[in-house]
Amino acid sequence: MLKRIRERNIHLLVLAFMTGLFLGLTLSYRASAAEGAHRYLDYFHNVYQIILGEYVESTSNQKLFYGAIDGMIRSLDDPYSRFLDEKAYEELKEMTTGKFVGVGIEITIQDEEVVVITPIDDSPAMKAGIRAGDIITSVDGKSIKGKKLTEIVKLIKGLPGTKVGLTVAREGFDDAIEFELSREAIKLKSVEYDIIADKNIGYLKIKNFGSDTTKDVTAAVKFFNSKKVDRIIIDLRYNPGGLLNAAVTISDLFLDKGKTIVSTRGRSDLKREEIFKSENDPSFNGKIVLLVNKGSASASEILSGAIRDNDRGKLVGEKTFGKGSVQKSYNLDENIGLAITVAHYYTPSGELIHGKGIKPDVEIAPEQFTDAEMKSVKQIEKGGLIDSFVTKGMDYNDDTKTKFRRYLKDKGIEISDRSADFLLKSGVYHYRKRPIYDTEFDIQLTRAIREIE
Repeated sequence: MLKRIRERNIHLLVLAFMTGLFLGLTLSYRASAAEGAHRYLDYFHNVYQIILGEYVESTSNQKLFYGAIDGMIRSLDDPYSRFLDEKAYEELKEMTTGKFVGVGIEITIQDEEVVVITPIDDSPAMKAGIRAGDIITSVDGKSIKGKKLTEIVKLIKGLPGTKVGLTVAREGFDDAIEFELSREAIKLKSVEYDIIADKNIGYLKIKNFGSDTTKDVTAAVKFFNSKKVDRIIIDLRYNPGGLLNAAVTISDLFLDKGKTIVSTRGRSDLKREEIFKSENDPSFNGKIVLLVNKGSASASEILSGAIRDNDRGKLVGEKTFGKGSVQKSYNLDENIGLAITVAHYYTPSGELIHGKGIKPDVEIAPEQFTDAEMKSVKQIEKGGLIDSFVTKGMDYNDDTKTKFRRYLKDKGIEISDRSADFLLKSGVYHYRKRPIYDTEFDIQLTRAIREIE
């Protein structure tokens, strides 16, 4: 997801393969990298000639070489490195034009399983209850085991207003969970902020790290300073990341000049370490707490590591996702290309983010239904009881809470008042804009408030 760099010189590699002039390939690499390559290139060339001369059916050069390129990239066992042939390249362009839309989830492949990095705020996926860490096992009833990430994304995306079924496995649940989601255009406002009621504490939610996020966070900081707010909670939960530059410039707003923000390291013999440091005095000098969870990835982890390692604030919540790799994009020509991982991120203390994540200073899981209550929740969902009770324009208040609890009891549903109130509140906010923070049911937020008071 981080900023891509377009380069064209890699077309020389394809030209070398296509003409069989393998000598030209080795000249572009150091002797250490080319050692032993001649033998394997001979293998490759011999197999190519055997297929052309002996294989029972005719085939094309394009099919053979595209398969070889794709196989090379797959052999890296890296879900973030991929080959884009003409079809995949065109699908990518279609999906980014708005013709195809999705359900609002960031996914990756880990240990051959399709894992949800995070559902996007206010998206169909989040409203339906899909969580970070859920494992998608099938799309519209068809298994996706063994499929490439691009293929899975294509299955989930589609025309606006159409529906897609997702089956997920969730930790702690024996049975698979079924979701039917409507595809929508996902509009993401990257930043929201406010002052928590009855507290002189600022709340800043960063949903992703895009091209305008630094400007929006700067505006939030100016607002807090104008209100003389000297404590802020920065919420990075379910933030899948974004641009490296945005993570660096936002970190700069809170760190002393000259402090290390993050470093990137590739292979030591080919790419030097690059260190990013804060270049300005901090715009905000008050206390900071960051909220993180297993949906906080990539650029979110850069900001988290910078704040924690520079003793600038605490992290509260759950361990982050652990996506700390840098991708670089290459165009092989106008219609095909590849993205490949070229480096990993390290926090200021030298800790590797990728595959590990960042452990918070204060670990606290979100509030969940008990196993016994989950049976009641399933009854409520299957019976459509929330939709039957909640009407457009209904307020969430003591009167509606009392009526909803009585309504469930009349239906023979046994559930705690707190859980009933949570379900009602979720139903009411299907019809209106949800407040940007919730101190009633968000126990991670309430813990962050205690830590910063």
